[in-house]
Amino acid sequence: MNTRKFTTCSLLRRLSAGAAALVVSMSLVPWASAQSTNYPATILSNNPVAYYQLQELPGATVAVDSTTNGLNANYVYDTDNLTPELGFPGIDTNSIAFLGPLPSGDGSIDIPFSPLLAPVGSDGVHGGPFSIECWAECFTANLGGPYLSLLGMFGTYGAAPYGNASGWLLGTTPGTSGAKSQWLFNQRNVGFIQGTAVTPLQWTYLVGTFDGTNQNFYVNGVLAGSATGSGYLADNGSDGAIGGVANAGFPPYGPWYGFVDQIAFYTNVLTTAQISNDYAVGLSAFSDRPFAPIILTQPSDETNYSGTEITFSVVAIGSAPQFQWSRQGVGPIPGATNGDYTFVTQYPNDNGAVFTVTISNSLGTAASESASLTVETNIVVEGPPFSITRNVGGYAAFRIGATGALPISYQWSISTNGGTTFSTLPGQTGSSLWLSNIQVSLSGNQYAVVATNPFGSYSNSATLTVVPRTENVPLTGYAAIVAADSPVAYWQLNEQTNATVAVDAVGSFDGTYDSTNGGAIVFGITGGIPGDTNTAVDLQDPQILTAGLGGRVDVPYALELNSFGTWSMEAWVRPDSVDGVFRVPISSMANVDSGNLVNGWLIYEYGSIPSYWTMVLFTGGASGYFGTDFGPTFPLAGVWNHLAITDDGTTITFYVNGAVGSSFPASVYVPQGINGDPSVAGENEEIGQRSDNAFFGGNAGTEDVAIYDYALSPAQIASHYTNKAKLSLAQSNGQLTLSWGAGTLMSTSDLTQPFTAVVGATSPYVIPTGGSQAFYVVVVP
Repeated sequence: MNTRKFTTCSLLRRLSAGAAALVVSMSLVPWASAQSTNYPATILSNNPVAYYQLQELPGATVAVDSTTNGLNANYVYDTDNLTPELGFPGIDTNSIAFLGPLPSGDGSIDIPFSPLLAPVGSDGVHGGPFSIECWAECFTANLGGPYLSLLGMFGTYGAAPYGNASGWLLGTTPGTSGAKSQWLFNQRNVGFIQGTAVTPLQWTYLVGTFDGTNQNFYVNGVLAGSATGSGYLADNGSDGAIGGVANAGFPPYGPWYGFVDQIAFYTNVLTTAQISNDYAVGLSAFSDRPFAPIILTQPSDETNYSGTEITFSVVAIGSAPQFQWSRQGVGPIPGATNGDYTFVTQYPNDNGAVFTVTISNSLGTAASESASLTVETNIVVEGPPFSITRNVGGYAAFRIGATGALPISYQWSISTNGGTTFSTLPGQTGSSLWLSNIQVSLSGNQYAVVATNPFGSYSNSATLTVVPRTENVPLTGYAAIVAADSPVAYWQLNEQTNATVAVDAVGSFDGTYDSTNGGAIVFGITGGIPGDTNTAVDLQDPQILTAGLGGRVDVPYALELNSFGTWSMEAWVRPDSVDGVFRVPISSMANVDSGNLVNGWLIYEYGSIPSYWTMVLFTGGASGYFGTDFGPTFPLAGVWNHLAITDDGTTITFYVNGAVGSSFPASVYVPQGINGDPSVAGENEEIGQRSDNAFFGGNAGTEDVAIYDYALSPAQIASHYTNKAKLSLAQSNGQLTLSWGAGTLMSTSDLTQPFTAVVGATSPYVIPTGGSQAFYVVVVP
């Protein structure tokens, strides 16, 4: 039995300075196993065209193909020969580890291109049937990181038809504190399938199949997701890769950080029976040889604000590892026995504290390097209150974007004399200040906020200017129902041909019709709201190869449209076509730092046939938190849909045609912008296009888009979807009271007789007592 002694481990701590860490182990680690299983025989019985068992020992240069096709691959090490690392326990005998991006390079396995690994159909371009299977283990939950690419035959981005790249890859999505990283099977121009959540440091069996039309993704033998489409373009000559698919881009993808084993390629679709059998046999084929703990990622020095949570982390592998964190000068910390140690920092007690962790099992102990904590006390103002100009009768909002040591408290005040004196505004103690139904008499007022934490304070002010509306829009019928629910902004989109301004009928946020990128705008189309005669606009984008060229409505960024509290959005959308590409009918997002920091939200039509409506909530990282509405609400060409999002501060809910499609914790969402200043991380709201021009335009009829500063109720959603005024009945102290938002209250004592207006009735209306039976309705003209 071959052995290798770990006196110094070659696995690298991923420090920004690129320094290597020495990890001491106390035992001999066997590199080959005496056990023998039937797993390779099981895989070979499926007739793969290439099969990489990855059983090679350290120093190997060739990853052997175990089939008769001889499609051997090549180990490509980083310049320090740290990754990939060979000879770890795995399926049958050994596996290999990839350590992600290192200062000395990424490391990978290059698979020379072969048509057997990228089968095509009769036209020589579109992909033919194939399957891919492997075992993988991710070392990290990947919180806030990039996508990770594990394996792929992925062609480069190039000229048509390969402008949107080609081929496929396996990997994981980024994770956030509210949404775990998920396994991913990305097949170009068919589907971007997210499977089950990634469990770090746990072996997982992955299978992707494509039969020429249908794409399936299996995780641990169970179907995790499917997509349909015939536009798949096979890899057009690029080498394949294990451990990092460079052609997919670094970013948005990063190289693999974890184990890989037992990779097999097929030119046919594995059956569900084969997949189940391979998984079952693999589960019984793990090499059970023990090995001492090895630290993969050392704990790092941290800087944190007082009153906020901090986590020190270590990533280690080994047989049944046990963790114990210690604090210098204190000793072992009770209960700190996991890979992560989390606590709330307090100044000055925790400032300068030093932590270490030991990982041990029966074979040895690995001691980490020290990590220190710096605790800060300041208030950091990302954006002070921003001066604004708003229309009479609308809303105005101010906000201070402040972070830092907690707790932070706020108090707003007002000056009506140019800032000479300020008066406290009772109850206005949040980071945002909202004003409604503003009038010219408020113009010139200054609004100041004082932000205070236990260690200091900060203050600043901004000025409100109020101007008359340039256009007063009649609000009747459906518009009256919407307006009665007090939207912040409301675009009916019923302008006449060649209009340049999309009027905000209630607020201060007019948009601009924009066809400069080539997408046509057709005015005056028939709308889809039941019983409503208003027209709509068709924002066209027939493109399926080049994104961002659709007709659109540009609405300048404003804080009121991107509330840091509760909010809602609704729109009516009618796809012109469903053509298997990702289309965005409406979005409010900011893409900062080349996709590494994305805030806001969008709704898109999924890139498959049939398609489905999807809500994406961006989290401030490199990816979004995806929510999908399945069922009877598929987007269909020529069919109008009512789409709505509500955020009550706890839950964000996505509605399609009045029914709940999905709901998620509000904590996963970060609005775009900071303080209302469009120059600080804020981008346009876009009707008809994604805000950063990624994906394709909505290519859809669109009308009656509204944004609110509170969460619409299910009853309000239903009222807007059906175009029926909401009439409510309440009983209190022996009285019955009717309430309604818009329209005229009418009654009759006999349903065989017509309804007549109740003279002088306004909401709320107390029903007279002692009268005869009556029936009531609300009619909106």
